Amino acid sequence: MTGHETDGSGDGETPPADADATDGDVAALERTLEERGEPYARVTVVRREPPVSANVGDRAVVTADGDLHGWIGGAACAQTTATSEAQAALEAGEPRLVGIAPDPDDVDRPGLEAFPMHCHSEGVLELFVEPVNPRPTLLVVGDSPIARSVARLARELAVDVTVVDPEGGDHGDATTLATTDPAAIADAVGPAPLVVVASMGQFDARGVAAGVRTGAPYVGLVASEKRGEEVIERAAALSETDPESVADAVTSPAGIDVGARTPAEIAVSILAEVVEARSKAGLVGAGEVEVGGDADANADVDDDADADADDPPELATDPVCGMDADPETAPSVEHDGETYYFCCEGCAGSFRDDPESYLDGEETASA
Repeated sequence: MTGHETDGSGDGETPPADADATDGDVAALERTLEERGEPYARVTVVRREPPVSANVGDRAVVTADGDLHGWIGGAACAQTTATSEAQAALEAGEPRLVGIAPDPDDVDRPGLEAFPMHCHSEGVLELFVEPVNPRPTLLVVGDSPIARSVARLARELAVDVTVVDPEGGDHGDATTLATTDPAAIADAVGPAPLVVVASMGQFDARGVAAGVRTGAPYVGLVASEKRGEEVIERAAALSETDPESVADAVTSPAGIDVGARTPAEIAVSILAEVVEARSKAGLVGAGEVEVGGDADANADVDDDADADADDPPELATDPVCGMDADPETAPSVEHDGETYYFCCEGCAGSFRDDPESYLDGEETASA
């Protein structure tokens, strides 16, 4: 028997004329969905009993909205079961083995979920349903110390990191985009990335505009409240969007309040928000391992490990973005007899251009 024959039974389903050509179409669709970052389920025939028109190895793709593409037999009840189980597998994030037979008890066994075959064609199908959740993209906008820390620490989170850096610097395994054009950034990363904007005033508005353009479930902006409002206004103008809509899409200042001071600590606080947003959006990266609820995250922590650690150096507060700056290494600007320190040259340049706008009503840090 070749192709999609039905073992000579008149009760078998008649396959479509292009059934033998659908494997290539299914593979192409899988690539397209993965490039878009869209989840789907792969359904493969792993066992059959006649009269069914599907053969072992036939497969289909079920999209998140329930569209089935490919060939697993023409029986409507089999396709309906495959679609519903594919969507359930996507929601649970776990594969499953599905059996469809006139009498479900005939195929029922541990590890298999059995369903009745109500179609007149009868026969038996067993399907392996595999959810595919492409790794979400984390878009990091900027090359500031905080941006670099976010990109570095995010490698542990099963995300694909893309860094917007017009200087084209080396960011390890991350993909580097040397453009700050919002449309080009959005096209490069695809829909619904997780976005952290931390260029410290250099091209924050463009980063926010790119994030809004992609429909990102999280756009975190590292900025003081005052500067954040200005960035949102500029991003709205770039996007030709209502500022309130942009403000609703942006978390500013980014990061949960854990008393973070150093770039690495601030990055951790931001990534905690990223994880929360990813979970709410259902963006589970391939290869992630869920830790049991009884696991003690601090089980291996040495309570005395930091007992002899040196006290951290006193830090200054960047008057532009509100971040901490180490006076020993940070850029600085003299103004009215005071020395102000900045997390990066972008903030220092903004301060030089209009220092009074950052000092009005704000606490300053001096040497």
